[in-house]
Amino acid sequence: MFKRAGPLVAVLMAALVLAPGATPGTYADKSGDSGSAGDITEIDVAADKASGQMIFQLAGSNLSTSSNDLTFLFVDSDANPLTGDVDLLGADYAFAVDDTSYDFVHWNGSDWVETANSTVRVNGGVSGLMFSVNRSELGNTSTLNLWARSFNTDDKKSDDAPDDGAYNYSVDANGPAIQSLDLKTAPAAGPRHGKKFVVTPAGLKLPAGGPIDEQPPDSYSCKATVGQRALRGTGTGACTFTVPKKSRGKRLRLTVTVNYEGASKSFTYSFKVR
Repeated sequence: MFKRAGPLVAVLMAALVLAPGATPGTYADKSGDSGSAGDITEIDVAADKASGQMIFQLAGSNLSTSSNDLTFLFVDSDANPLTGDVDLLGADYAFAVDDTSYDFVHWNGSDWVETANSTVRVNGGVSGLMFSVNRSELGNTSTLNLWARSFNTDDKKSDDAPDDGAYNYSVDANGPAIQSLDLKTAPAAGPRHGKKFVVTPAGLKLPAGGPIDEQPPDSYSCKATVGQRALRGTGTGACTFTVPKKSRGKRLRLTVTVNYEGASKSFTYSFKVR
């Protein structure tokens, strides 16, 4: 049965927040777009690498207030929208919660059926719901897609988070599994000695299944050297550099670190100074 959070849940949450193996991902959804359904505004994901326990927290308002106001959490455990229930973005597992109870089900290839749930706990209230489950009961996933929906069965109003597609979470990446970076430079042809060199991370390549496959980073930072000399960066992310005079023909080595929805990844580049 669905119960309010108690001391055991508080202890588990504290352990995940403080444990070195816990990895957070934070995904925001706009508010005020749910009509009479619950309004989902954020999903946080944490995974403890040692135990395999995962926690999904949904924040919002008026969540699962009655038997007619439902909240769903869908997990595409292989991060492939073409497997699982393709009508639900490839979901392989799902939680459904009303004001007193919950179901945890698995897609068997043709229908949703009850599944192993010895590690499952669901707790919370109208302003937030917490789903705890071990990776062993999610197909031993390490990278997954997820999304949530609130639904009012009376007037069919709903709210999806995100509004389109799904979020991606990787245990190892601390959030989305960032695949590559679209880097823009000025000049486009690369650094020129004695001139400014401006670096802009324009977009991140993410796994398929999201609203769009390429998203701008939440924040970024840069470091650069020419030979053994570290360059001082200025501007946004310290990503504008003055290339030393008399450095024509040398290599400018650049490291760009991007942050997105809790994940951080660094990319390295090498340019020949003109």
